[in-house]
Amino acid sequence: MKNLFFVCLLSFLLLFDCQAKQANTLRFTAEDLYPLHFINKQGQADGFLVDIVNAIINECNCDGTIEIMPQARAFRELQNDANTLMMSLLKTPSRAENYDFLGEVYTAHAYLVGKKEKKFLLTNLQSARGLRVSTVRGYFSQGYLEKAGFTLEKDLVLAPEPASLMKMLYKDRTDLVLTNTLHLEDELTSIGLDPTRIEKKLRLNDFPSELHITANKQLSNESKQAIRSAIDTIKQSGHYRILLAKWHLTDS
Repeated sequence: MKNLFFVCLLSFLLLFDCQAKQANTLRFTAEDLYPLHFINKQGQADGFLVDIVNAIINECNCDGTIEIMPQARAFRELQNDANTLMMSLLKTPSRAENYDFLGEVYTAHAYLVGKKEKKFLLTNLQSARGLRVSTVRGYFSQGYLEKAGFTLEKDLVLAPEPASLMKMLYKDRTDLVLTNTLHLEDELTSIGLDPTRIEKKLRLNDFPSELHITANKQLSNESKQAIRSAIDTIKQSGHYRILLAKWHLTDS
C-alpha cells in the first residue's frame, strides 16, 4: 500500500512538472517565407530566423518551440496566447500599440514589381493610381494601399496568399504587385514561374521595413527582457553576421 502511495505521488509530481514546463514554453511562430523561415525537404523548420531563434533560446536558456503556419493563424496565436511570439512581424505604429516588439531581426524593403514587358512611368505610389495594384488580403500592405486611395472597385486587387499573388501578375490579372524582393527569384522558381520576366518598378521608401520578434503584451517581463538581451548578444558577438552569410543575406 505504501509503495502504491509513492508511485501515485511520483506520477503526480512528474505530471505537475510537465504541465509547468509546458506553461513556460515559448512558442515562436511564422509563415512559410524562404529564406527567413520555411519547411525544408526533411519537413523541419529551417531558415535564417529559425537559426536566430534557436540561438536566442540557447542564449536565454529557456524552453522554446518553433512552428511554421499560415500568417493569419500565427496572428491569432499571438493575440490569444501569452507565450506565443512571431518570429518576424513588420513593425508599424498601430501594431506597436498592441504588441511588444523585442528587437529588429531583419530589414526587408518593399517594391512595386511588374513584368518587364510592361512599361509604366512611376515616380511615387500615387503615380500607380488607375493601374491594378495587388497584395495579399489581410496584410498590412492592404491597409497601406487603401489609405493611399486604392479601392477594390477600381485599382486594388487582393490575393489569398503570396503564391497566388505572383501567379496573378504572370497571368496579367494585375499590373503591379506590392512585395518585398527577399529571395523573390527562389520563390518564383519554386512555384514554376520565370523570375527573369519581372523587375522592380518602384521602391516604396515610406513602407515599414523592420521585421521584429514580437510578443503578446501579457508575456512575462522576465521573458521579454531575456529575449531582448539575447538578440543584443547575438548581434554584438558577430553570430548574427555569420548567420546572414550562411543564408546569403545582407543586413540592409
